[in-house]
Order: sequence, then C-alpha cells, then structure tokens
Amino acid sequence: MNYCFTTRITDSAPVAKKAALRITSPATGAILSLSDSPSALYRERILGEGIGIQLTRGEVYAPSSLVVSSIDPAKGSLTAVTSKGIKLLFQAGLPEFTGHGERLQFHVGTGYTVNAGMCLFTCDPLWMKQQGQQPCLYFTLLNAAPLAAIQRHASGSIRALDDLLFTLYVHPK
Repeated sequence: MNYCFTTRITDSAPVAKKAALRITSPATGAILSLSDSPSALYRERILGEGIGIQLTRGEVYAPSSLVVSSIDPAKGSLTAVTSKGIKLLFQAGLPEFTGHGERLQFHVGTGYTVNAGMCLFTCDPLWMKQQGQQPCLYFTLLNAAPLAAIQRHASGSIRALDDLLFTLYVHPK
C-alpha cells in the first residue's frame, strides 16, 4: 500500500466545499491525536489521516454503511469501504502488536455488507492494557487525498454512534 495524504483534519467547515459524508464515532472513549501515537505508522500518517480513540468499551461499530474489504485477525485490523468509496481502517491497538488471540472477535467477514450501527468487532481494552499495549482504536481514512477537507466535530470523550466524528468534504463540480 502506498498512499499519499495531503488532506488534514480541521476544526471548522471549509468555505465553498460540499459535504459528502458524515461519520459518527465507531467506538467509545477519549479522542487521541495521531501525532501522539507511539507508532510511526500513525504519527507520520502512513496509514491515513484520522484519530485514535482510547477505548473505554471494546465494541467497534460501523459508522456508516460499509462493505468489508479485508480483515487481519493477527494485527487486529479491518478495512472497509463506504458507499462514497472512502476506505476506512479500524485498527485495535498498534499494528505492530499481533497477540490479540481470542480477546479479539470479528462479527463480520470479508465481503460482508454492513449497515451503520452494526458491531464489526469486539476487543478487550483492559486485557490490552495488561499486555502493555495502548487500549486504542486507530480509525483512519486510507484514501483521503481526493477529499477537499475533513472536519472534526468531536474532542475529549465520545460515545460510539452517538457523537458525530467527521464530515468529509469534496471539491464542488
């Protein structure tokens, strides 16, 4: 995978851009900046622009209608595509950590079409912390470069599916 990321997250709506998709929070916890991630893959935005969520609950939900394109149980990741063609990466913990085992349960499979609000997977934040891992969900957009802007709505603590996380904007035609 070789992605180019020029779109950055902003706190205000861009002028003269069209809102294409609103994304709710996929998990419950506290928002973390990717810049504060212990993994260079996230700090340097190699795995896309987005956020981290310090998990207080282990359920991870589809924030919009999605098609699951891949699952990597060893790394604790799921990739899906929205109806607008935006590729989303859901990563439980750091990508370098491969010891989730039975503490990570996927409730969908590759090729599944899921509705907004469906539980994608569950993990165990307390167990992750006991293993010396950051109990975090990294949630990134793998193909954000064509977007005009990504507006962040939430900060601090968020609740899965209750809080609007991002609005994605496209260039007007």
